[in-house]
Amino acid sequence: MRFPGLRHGATVLLAWLTVQAAPAAFACNADSEHDGPRREDESGLSVSTGVIDFGKDHETAEVGILHRFPTDWCLGLGPNVGAFVTADGSFYLFTGTDQRINIGRSWFVDVITSVGFYEKGDGKDIGGELEFRSGVAVGRRLRGGSRVSFGFFHLSNSSYYRRNPGVNSLLLRWSR
Repeated sequence: MRFPGLRHGATVLLAWLTVQAAPAAFACNADSEHDGPRREDESGLSVSTGVIDFGKDHETAEVGILHRFPTDWCLGLGPNVGAFVTADGSFYLFTGTDQRINIGRSWFVDVITSVGFYEKGDGKDIGGELEFRSGVAVGRRLRGGSRVSFGFFHLSNSSYYRRNPGVNSLLLRWSR
């Protein structure tokens, strides 16, 4: 009996373990490299909501969660893990990296990349289980330490599979 998803799941697990095991080897003097709060001060959970495949045939709601680790490899770059689910039963479990580029003390831009496992449920077939996500979000720090951002994200398999239509998301994210 073959388990095609097992190979892809093992790839995702290996990527996640690599990301989590490597922080000390790539650490640098993060305090002197960028203006604004340090990564360790803005690590933790964030939640998101928005629309996926907007303007296309499978447009639906998306809700997600992301954990940003405090490890700063250099210039604000570090690891994260997360997941999202859609109203039509699709979900994506991922690990990746993100970089927060501070624009003064109040504004920031997040650049995010990930690799993970996608299950289409009753949603859009985007080619297979192994999928890559990238995105950018612009945000603002609020009083009391919370942050809000608005972002654009793209999920596809980068032509790993023959079928690769991809989907785009527009998300509102909040973290504390």
